[in-house]
Amino acid sequence: MAPHALTVDSKGSSSSASFNEQQQFLDEHLSNPFGSTAHPELIKGTIYTSPLTIVNQTIYSISSKIFSYSSVGIDNLLDSNIDNWNNTFDRVNSFGIKPFYNKFEVRSGASNAILGYFKKNGTNGQPLSIISGSNALTYMRPTLSSSTNTSGDSPSLPLAFNVSAIDFDFNSDSLVSNYSAPLNIARSLGYSIFTPLDFNNGVEIQHTTLLNHYLVSLIGQPSLNLFDGPNFIKYYSKFSNLLSVEELGTLYQSLLNKSDQIPTNLDEAIDIAFQNLNALTGENYSQFEYIGDANADTVLISYGTFETTQLSNLIKKSGIKSIGLVKIRVPVPFNQQKFIATLPKSTKKIIILDQKVNDENTNGTGLISDITSTLFLNGLYHNLKIEEFNYPLNFEWTPITISKILVNFVDSLSEDDILSSSIETRFVDGPLTANSSPVGKYLLWGKDNGILVKTADKLALSLSLDDSKVVSIRNKFDTSSNGGIFQSQIISSENAISGGETIDSADLIILEDLSILNSYDVLATSKPESTILLINSVGKIDDVNEFVEKKLPVDFKVSLVKNQNKLVIIDLTILKELDELNQSTKGFSEEFLIQLAFWRSTLPDLKSFIVNKLLQANGNGFELLAVVLDKFIQIIDENNGLKSIEVSPEWASLEVAPVDEEKKDQDGDEILDEDIEEPVVLPFFPVETSFFPNPREGVVDSENVENNLIGYKELATKFTFAEAYGVKKELRPDLPVKNFVVKVQENKRLTPQEYSRNIFHIEFDIGDSGLTYDIGEALGIHGRNNEEDVDQFLEFYNLDGDALIETNNKDDAKILEIKSVKQILLDNLDFLGKPGKKFYESLSSFATNEKEKEHLLKLSSAEGLEELKKRQEVDFDTYVDILTEFKSARPSFEELIKIINPLKRREYSIASSQKIHTRAIHLLIVVVDWVDSRGRIRYGQCSKYLSDLKIGQELVVSVKPSVMKLPKLTTQPIIMSGLGTGLAPFKAFIEEKIWQLEQGFEIGEIYLYLGSRHKKEEYLYGELWEAYKEAGILTHIGAAFSRDQPQKIYIQDKIRESIEDLTDAVCAKQGSFYLCGPTWPVPDITACLEDIIRNGAKKEGKVVKDVAKIVEDMKEEGRYILEVY
Repeated sequence: MAPHALTVDSKGSSSSASFNEQQQFLDEHLSNPFGSTAHPELIKGTIYTSPLTIVNQTIYSISSKIFSYSSVGIDNLLDSNIDNWNNTFDRVNSFGIKPFYNKFEVRSGASNAILGYFKKNGTNGQPLSIISGSNALTYMRPTLSSSTNTSGDSPSLPLAFNVSAIDFDFNSDSLVSNYSAPLNIARSLGYSIFTPLDFNNGVEIQHTTLLNHYLVSLIGQPSLNLFDGPNFIKYYSKFSNLLSVEELGTLYQSLLNKSDQIPTNLDEAIDIAFQNLNALTGENYSQFEYIGDANADTVLISYGTFETTQLSNLIKKSGIKSIGLVKIRVPVPFNQQKFIATLPKSTKKIIILDQKVNDENTNGTGLISDITSTLFLNGLYHNLKIEEFNYPLNFEWTPITISKILVNFVDSLSEDDILSSSIETRFVDGPLTANSSPVGKYLLWGKDNGILVKTADKLALSLSLDDSKVVSIRNKFDTSSNGGIFQSQIISSENAISGGETIDSADLIILEDLSILNSYDVLATSKPESTILLINSVGKIDDVNEFVEKKLPVDFKVSLVKNQNKLVIIDLTILKELDELNQSTKGFSEEFLIQLAFWRSTLPDLKSFIVNKLLQANGNGFELLAVVLDKFIQIIDENNGLKSIEVSPEWASLEVAPVDEEKKDQDGDEILDEDIEEPVVLPFFPVETSFFPNPREGVVDSENVENNLIGYKELATKFTFAEAYGVKKELRPDLPVKNFVVKVQENKRLTPQEYSRNIFHIEFDIGDSGLTYDIGEALGIHGRNNEEDVDQFLEFYNLDGDALIETNNKDDAKILEIKSVKQILLDNLDFLGKPGKKFYESLSSFATNEKEKEHLLKLSSAEGLEELKKRQEVDFDTYVDILTEFKSARPSFEELIKIINPLKRREYSIASSQKIHTRAIHLLIVVVDWVDSRGRIRYGQCSKYLSDLKIGQELVVSVKPSVMKLPKLTTQPIIMSGLGTGLAPFKAFIEEKIWQLEQGFEIGEIYLYLGSRHKKEEYLYGELWEAYKEAGILTHIGAAFSRDQPQKIYIQDKIRESIEDLTDAVCAKQGSFYLCGPTWPVPDITACLEDIIRNGAKKEGKVVKDVAKIVEDMKEEGRYILEVY
């Protein structure tokens, strides 16, 4: 056996506990909700399954040898079906044999074992099937490259790769489909790629997998069947006309029998493969396919199964004229003649949709280069308008986002034109039966360990029993938010055309817990007049009006009114009473109640057939008399288990009025309070961080987490028997980022002591911490509260600072942390920060004085909005101020730490290059200070913390990436504009340029523009800039000191003074323009850049019609970069 092969027992067992654990996870969370597939032969005709299962069945049917690699997410993710068929059930394939199956880990030299096996055993010309994720190809590439002879006389290497695009995107912390990596690797190795075009066409998925296998046998060289990642794995729906194992084998053998032509090159081989497959199946497959208006003037070009399917479906449903879509099935090799032949002759504009991995990878999949070069070589480049839409790995393809893309590029279109054909019918026409299902789109939002995880699958199963409908389900887990969030998307439609799409306009939403609203804007994806089912599981509802007033967040109520939603409460607090009255349903009552609410909302005319639905959802093995469920429903109605809530139009007035921005002088005279909370725009769609919920040793109720005072004996026991108790030491485990300890090596004030603004330069010694950073990045400071303030609070609240608290980690409730009370106050609690409305509401429950309780409740309601605004923005009340004022509200410290916000990480632009300062990191900071309405001097928490640090003191930091990057060519000019401490990254830029010079590189011009009030007090790093200018490194310094002369001079004035030089730098030499500092100068600086562009066009004798578009293009290209705050 190969040295890195995973042992797979012939009976499917494994000696590895982790393997069993993984298989259990797979069985529970990746199993088909419509029924498992124990035999590949069962996958035929019409069946509910997943696209990945179809790929697995096709591979198994026609392969004699299968090698599989572990994937992102979990080892058995991509081959669990094959593993079961081969090892657990001993199933044979179309050749009557059980394929040889082996599994490997992904590591350096990952393909060595396969090549070694091939060299030793050979395959008699039969392709060897490989299943892997896109990440495995990166590790295989060096070995495969050495086995590939580009001269064309390579030895036979018949490897049929079946590659899932599954990957983990660290920029968005989510599971994604990454097509870029496999495309670029295959292109460099000279391998071909096939990709299915229709996500909902199971037969095409089978044919594509088989076609790839056939091509490998035809040419004796590797080829890739590259398919979608997360959606292929987690999407389940109805697929029709699927070929059986025997039929796949017959088709493959027929293809082999037709292989009498000998191709002379790869393009010809692909043509032959398509011709033979089409002749046998009656299909018309080709490298490219076109749909849309035959005389379209605007043509989109897309690649990738999921995105292409969504684009195609929307164009078909909307019937838009003048729009067409070219779908790429074979991106590599890119057949230029076939592509040109696919384009309508009426084409005037081409829009290329291309996946972009990150800011560093400007080439994306490489398809833009293929397409543009094809157009150029065929004489079409200058006759067409070519535009690009680069989308990130985590882009959400929904009807609304696609319509926005189309509207952005096609002036004649509106979103209403495109979306008018979306599903409207929710109820069934004709007589109802026990199997009748509605047409609609449904979203279920819950906790990742909550009741909805199972309920979603059961509802989908029950919906699917209506043979006239096509039902699909797609479950997602976000394990990083709110302790773990689950979302299920269920679509029931008349046909498969809507299947697989991301729902952005749901007919019904079930919400398990209001806390989810803190992480996602759930109602943003509800259709107008749709129904919201809100589950209440905590606190009996004696008074509906009181529940609505106290429990429902204001923003939630406002959104309900705006969207004209209906609201129904599923009251799970009646379950105890329900089970006492009806013992037979005990253990199922919770699910039944939710399912009852679903059916009554989606199909109200179902009536007595609802009993059938409840029985259907639990499968054939469930035994319960219908009369028992009838009684169950009767008891629910008698106890008002489903409460319809009137959505009052008056709720619209509860909306918090936007705070008026104070008029700002361009010098920035206003007080800048770094603690003012910016409004957070919540995402609409779940960030899929995992295929599974957070692992738990038991259910932890995040709403009722206990923080316990523990004694020294208990602590000593836990430390003594650390392994038994799972105790370990970690640096700030409460923080969700990689942290480092650094030491202050310099802290120097740059402005005079008598000057009102304290701006200082601080340096940290990195030491051996392992911290690395790039220019333009930011340093996150995990500040601490002042020790004197902490001691005062300990005295005020009568606390023992040395007492120990065992508390749950705020990001992972199953992790317990042990800290002293003083340590919590120093490192964790922002007790001198500004309380939000939620704090007043939470504190009210602890008030024993009735007047104080009423006052606190008022402050948390719409009635107290004006007073709350004054407390936050005029008086700057702190948590301590509120606790001092409302003396009867005294929660225990264990309770208090639940309702006070944690200290936030503050981020500052790094002012150094690590290439110059290898063991240090520099910052430039202004201390934020102001006087509140009580005459107290107040400070920004983190800037004051940093200014007080002494040389030698340690602190915890982390690094945050940034968009502030230098141009790719060292000779491209850079134009830097910074106000105040916004100069920090430009010091790093110039240091990087100095390093480039030292390495022998030629560098382009460097222009620096800066703005402040007075040269004497605020010429930050002035001596440094002048020295760089004298040394010939800085080309020009444009310093604007607004108050050093009668008339005010601002940074934009200095930029315009050198517009001729800047025109040459930006327009002729493709320089990059940067702005860092406060937001107010953005319009003025942008106007300067627009003038530079106009001046450049004028010099060339051209007229720029849409200069704003050019500026936006510069932003997209990374040539106009804003880092403003």
